[in-house]
Amino acid sequence: MRKLPQLVPIIHHDKDILLKCFSDTLVYHKENGKRSMVAIRFGGYPEQVRGMSDAMYGGIAVEAEIEQHRVIISTQKKQCRRKLSHDGVYAEAMLIALDDEKKDTEEDEEKRKESIKQKKYIFCKENDRDALFEEIDKKISVPLIPEFKDFIIDELIKNEILIPLEVLSIEQSFDAYMLRMRNDEKDVIDIVNRGLASGAISIPNADKSQNDFKDINSVSKYLQEYGTVIAERIKDSFTPLYDPATEDICPILKDINKYLKSHTGYELYPAQLAVAEAVKRRLDEAKVAMIIAECGSGKTKIGSASLAAYQNGKKSFNVVLSPSHVTGKWVREIYETLPNTKAAVIHNITELQAVYKDYTKNNSTVYVILSKERARDGYMKRPAVRYSRGKGAYICPDCGAVIMEELNDDGTKYKVKVNQFFFKKENNKNHKCEECGANLWTAYNPDDYSLRHNKWVKIGNYGYVYRDFAYSHLERTKDKKVIEKLNDIISNPDMIFPALGGYRRYTLSGYIAEHIKEVDGLLCDELHQYKGDSGQGNAMANLVGCSKKVIGMTATLVNGYSSGIFYLLYRIAPNLMLADNKAYDNPTAFNSEYGVTEEVFEVEVSEYNENSRSRGSKVRERQLPGVSPLVYSRFLIESAVFLSLNDMGKALPDYEEIPIELSLSDEVKKEYDRIENALVSIMRNDRKASQKIMSKYLQLLSTYPEQPYNQDPVIHPIYKDKENPIITPRDTAAPEDLSEKDLATLDIVERKVKNGERVLIYTNWVRLDTQEKLKNLLSEKGYITEILRVNIPPDKRETWVEDKVRKGIDVLITNPSLVETGLDLNAFTTLVYYNIGYNLFTFRQSSRRSWRINQTAPRIEVYMLYYKGVMQERALKLMASKLAVATIIEGNLSDEGLAAMSECRDMTTLLAKELTLGIKSEVDDLSEAFKKMAIIHDRTEETQITEADENNVEEVKTDNQEKLKLYIPPVRVHTEVEISVSAAFSSKKRHSKAEYDDPDQISLFDLLAS
Repeated sequence: MRKLPQLVPIIHHDKDILLKCFSDTLVYHKENGKRSMVAIRFGGYPEQVRGMSDAMYGGIAVEAEIEQHRVIISTQKKQCRRKLSHDGVYAEAMLIALDDEKKDTEEDEEKRKESIKQKKYIFCKENDRDALFEEIDKKISVPLIPEFKDFIIDELIKNEILIPLEVLSIEQSFDAYMLRMRNDEKDVIDIVNRGLASGAISIPNADKSQNDFKDINSVSKYLQEYGTVIAERIKDSFTPLYDPATEDICPILKDINKYLKSHTGYELYPAQLAVAEAVKRRLDEAKVAMIIAECGSGKTKIGSASLAAYQNGKKSFNVVLSPSHVTGKWVREIYETLPNTKAAVIHNITELQAVYKDYTKNNSTVYVILSKERARDGYMKRPAVRYSRGKGAYICPDCGAVIMEELNDDGTKYKVKVNQFFFKKENNKNHKCEECGANLWTAYNPDDYSLRHNKWVKIGNYGYVYRDFAYSHLERTKDKKVIEKLNDIISNPDMIFPALGGYRRYTLSGYIAEHIKEVDGLLCDELHQYKGDSGQGNAMANLVGCSKKVIGMTATLVNGYSSGIFYLLYRIAPNLMLADNKAYDNPTAFNSEYGVTEEVFEVEVSEYNENSRSRGSKVRERQLPGVSPLVYSRFLIESAVFLSLNDMGKALPDYEEIPIELSLSDEVKKEYDRIENALVSIMRNDRKASQKIMSKYLQLLSTYPEQPYNQDPVIHPIYKDKENPIITPRDTAAPEDLSEKDLATLDIVERKVKNGERVLIYTNWVRLDTQEKLKNLLSEKGYITEILRVNIPPDKRETWVEDKVRKGIDVLITNPSLVETGLDLNAFTTLVYYNIGYNLFTFRQSSRRSWRINQTAPRIEVYMLYYKGVMQERALKLMASKLAVATIIEGNLSDEGLAAMSECRDMTTLLAKELTLGIKSEVDDLSEAFKKMAIIHDRTEETQITEADENNVEEVKTDNQEKLKLYIPPVRVHTEVEISVSAAFSSKKRHSKAEYDDPDQISLFDLLAS
């Protein structure tokens, strides 16, 4: 580290241009007399700074005058991260070299170039070896402990793996290093191994003579051997809020359980009571608690019982936010569970006012049930910004600031004035003013006919148009109806164009937050559905903000992408997010640390030196499915209680998923192979087309075996030549022909109905004629068959199914997405997947519709039909792998699941990868794979539990004569059974060494400011 006495002039010139700026900080690597730039901060006039930044980014060399010595410093083309800023007079730029990617190019892998080195850069406080070691530990994947610090640093420097860099700065003091190591980090591994072998370093408390791991070669074997020890260590390290093995539940929960039994004939299981007690204790000391429980484990009753136990019999006004198709179920179950309590489904503000008025006059606790859609729906919105001709820009309606948009050009971020297209539709980028935080959208009033308030005109699904510049949109659309509307606006500059469907409505969530103001308790059902930056998420945030206590309930809180849970965590644990330095307006930082991000690079290969390292420049990055377990330990561990159906004990029926392999006819298989070969050819030889066509082609390969007729031709996505499609699928069967799947389905139905069961058939591909074909086939055979269609409103589906069951239905056909949450379909003990989609969450939810704690049948069977040797078999194998992975986060470890964890891509991408490259799946035997996940009990002593009948909803009048739909269950006593339940609640914290580049590590801003 050298102190600079003054700013360093840096110059770049060629025959046409001279650029000159001044630097206060320089970091470079000097080797063999040559200097390579690692980091630099410089300033000057904006044009000069921008030009110098572009030149350096392009890979030129600059001349620097350092203490009266002129030196040449080279830069690497597009291998730096840069940031520009200016205050109106002067500008400042910072460029920092990017770390090399750890992964070799395919060419490198093929040639096995072990000598290829990767470079990573470290910045830390001056002469601070602790900070240096911590940053080294972040940059490499080799496990290190603090006891290795001095040995590792000295050896890395000695072996020229850790190279000190030249640091020159006027004011700041820091050190910089370059890590230059092999891609596989074998040189670092060798240093650690040599140190351990020589005794220079050692693992604390390690005994070399021990041979405990001799026969352990997998994680599952390790847990089998040491699981008890690990559990005890966890128990010693983390004291649970409630331990059901040593503590009793509170008296109020016991009273609620007695009330439930007197009304339904059954009571909560010990595991359910334990969860309710844990949640109640959490509410005693915090605002938010979460129940993360498997489908069918009774979250509705547990949640309402927990809140009632906390409120301890006091009169309270509570809100339930749930999907629309289970609002009626909530009313029924609240009346079954809680004494002196009323419940009603609310559709509008008038009903809400009536219920609240009744609450204030009486001494009963009240629950209002809002569907998440009703809670969200409110005013139609329009842009509130206006155009200032003086500023030539759109400005904030509150502070008058010019609305700016941040753009990214080859790594350089800069801001420009937005145009009208920025406000076509509301999104998180145009929602608020960056200067004052005011909303840039306001309620649309269809009764306001002033021209001043109607500058923005809405055109159907196209979006909003600023009428003064409507002509600009003509070049952006080919839709004839939109063009006609635009011409109408242009031709009639003073005419008012009311928005079709414009309405005035106060959101229920907003009304509650503003007028009722204090809600005693909020129950959020299916909490994961409010995770996004959406209208429903904002409605949930409104209710959380005005509620004293909140209970969130879901089967899968962390599902899919890290970006999805970001806003949900800010709604339920904002203090923890702020403590973790995750700003609300910067979800990217959260995703970088807790998610999986794919960075796509373009590789440039040297023409003259085949041994030189290929260089890559980042083209784009995108989120992949995957969330770090650290999300649980950092944000959820104190507030979440977990429950699985297995915690209920032997009362559950057996559950097994059974794949059925079928064969295509020779003619259909031959045509399928022709279609597949055409796809493989496109994907291998036409990269641009393959990216655009992949989804459509995979869908064709999935559906053609189901319907080998009336399939549309595949048009080239770029040339769009309908006369010469890529391929036109041939008809190899007729609609009236019965396929192997039809016959297999008929066979299952015949056997099960003969045995007194009902069958539920799932079909995923809605555009096919499968549902009608199956209904006709089964009806002709004498089976009462119905189709649950999408046009049946969600809040009517449960009643619709119950009605069909009462009328003697044998077979129900539907799409699994229509019943994936909330519905209990206990009447159907055999489920058949005629075909399977690619959504893992939908499959897991829909397959458990009948496997519930109140299921009286001894066994639930789920059949999955597939054709061997085609895409359906590949998809099912991938699904088996992903199912094994999904259970890991719930504590069910298997070697298959761990092996599949490394692949974070979505199902569609994985199928395309398998198809193109012929990659082998982790699953070989489908039957064996699903057999391992089956739940089969030893039934030497059979236990029979009688199910309570469902009851009707009656309309009764409250004291103020308002009608509320109240559920009045009859008193019915069921057979008592003794159920042995083992429930253990302990907090689990996982430590994993993540391989990622700390975003703060490659930035000098924080360092220079310290």
